[in-house]
Order: sequence, then structure tokens, then C-alpha cells
Amino acid sequence: MKKKNVLILGVSGQDGSYLAHHLIKKKFNVIGISRKKKEIKNHKILGINKNLLIKNIDYNDYDAMKRIIKLYKVTEIYFFSGQTKPNVSNYLTLETLYSNIIPVYNIIDIILNNNKKIKFFNSVSCEIFENTSKKLNELSKKNPSTIYALSKLISYEIVKFFREKYNLKICSGIMFHHESILRDKDFVLKKIIENTEKIKKHKLKKLYLGNINVSRDWGWAPEYVKLIYKIMNSKKIDDYIIATGKTVKLKTLIKKIFKYHQLNWKKYVSIQKNLKRSKDSPIRSANNLKLRRHLKWKPKYLPNDVVQNLLNKIII
Repeated sequence: MKKKNVLILGVSGQDGSYLAHHLIKKKFNVIGISRKKKEIKNHKILGINKNLLIKNIDYNDYDAMKRIIKLYKVTEIYFFSGQTKPNVSNYLTLETLYSNIIPVYNIIDIILNNNKKIKFFNSVSCEIFENTSKKLNELSKKNPSTIYALSKLISYEIVKFFREKYNLKICSGIMFHHESILRDKDFVLKKIIENTEKIKKHKLKKLYLGNINVSRDWGWAPEYVKLIYKIMNSKKIDDYIIATGKTVKLKTLIKKIFKYHQLNWKKYVSIQKNLKRSKDSPIRSANNLKLRRHLKWKPKYLPNDVVQNLLNKIII
């Protein structure tokens, strides 16, 4: 049987790297698009640096994208790229809009005009929803509060429009927070864990944080990429919320991390007003009923397990 050729945009990041690892294990040929021209650290950690083909092209270059898709007879495409940080998106407006919308539209147009059998997954953020304490499902009100969230909502609507109008095999995953040891150090759980280790080793005196009373649904990234592949290969491709369904307060996880190191968190955590994000929702709670019903999926790792995995430095 001939191997499938799969294309991943944003292959150097957390999700792209884990998905590449998963698909390589399934004996697929993985072509990755990345802006990085040097050896990618995440691929080295996962031991896949010699098992995939990396192409360095401009994500917004329609013709270059079309050439790669046609040359390698790509059957599945996954989009994990673009500007990903809500807090910087409001002053990197054009970059955020271009990077999260244009490549998605280009790929869909290439599929529509060349091979409608190609499957496409678009990674979207739970930031697209309004700020509410209610559990969010796929039909919940969308009301983005940052340019990043707006760009992701536009990409979500583009995918939905072309799937329904042209019957394409394309979908979006509305991703709630998910972590791993590959996560960028700017993300809050990674920052807390790394700095708590420094405090334990007397290399740091204080951990400065913003609002620790926010509640989030934190999942395990290696588990989520397997689910994404399952969504893409289900009988009816559709948009899904990807979340554990369990929401935990950040303060609870901070206590867990400090307890692991036998430290009293109150002695070391300093709350700074300037680190609080005014547009942050106090709670992001997910209803993943559609996922559980349609795909019979249940998370193995809940937020407390995710933190334990990070503390134990579990790779996958």
C-alpha cells in the first residue's frame, strides 16, 4: 500500500511536532512547512528530525503552496501556524490577520480548484468565544476580544462556509488550552514550573504573576494531536471543541507545583497588576459533549494529570 503524504504548516511548534511524530509512527510521509531553517529543537527531542521533509516557504505564497501540495500529492493538510499570542496581537495587527487567515484561505482555494478529496484541519482558539462563566460548546456565542481571536474566528468561518457550500472535507478544531514539555516558555504553566524549579535551586527569589484566579481547561497536547487525526479520519468531518471538559483554577495548579517541590507558594508568588490582562476571561469552561458522542472520545489526562506530567518531564 502506497504511503500517504501529509502536509503540516507550523511543524516546528508544539502541536505540529507532536502530530508529525504521531503520523511518522503511522508510516506516513510528513512534509512540514516552517520558517526555521536550522535544526528544529522539538523534532530532536521527539527523535523525528531525520524522518520528515522540511520546506521553507512564505506561508502566504499561494503558488509555492500549490506547487508543494501538487508535487507531493498531499492527501491531508494540518494548519498550526500563524501568530499565536493574544497579548501581542493587538500591536501586530496586520501580521496576525495575514498569518492566521491568508494561508487558510489559500489552502482551501487550492483544494477546491485542484483536488476536492484533500482533507484539511484548521487549528482555532477558544478565545473566539464571548467571556462567560457558562460551559462553551460549538454553538456558543462568538465574540473575540483580541485581534488574534478575531483572526481565528474569521478562519473558522471561512472553513465552515467552504465545507458547507462545496462539500469539502475540511474542518476546524476549537482548541482549549493544552500543554507539554514542548510548550513555549512564555505560556503560563511552563513559566510557573520552570521558575519554581529555579526557586527550589535558590536561583530565583520570586515568581511574578498576574491573575491567578483564572480558571481554564488544560489538556495534554500529545493526546490532542491523536484526537485531531481521529477527527480528520472520521466518517463525517466537522468542527469540534477540543477540551477535557474539566476546568481548574490556576491557583490550584500553582499550589500543586509548589507542593511537589515542598515549598510554600505564598512565600514566593508575587501578584503584579501590570501582568494582569484586562481582556482575559475569568473562566474558560468547555462542553465537549459533541466530541464524546460522535467520536466516543474521553480524555486520559485532566488538568491535574497534565501538571503532573510536566513536573515529571514526560515527553509523550
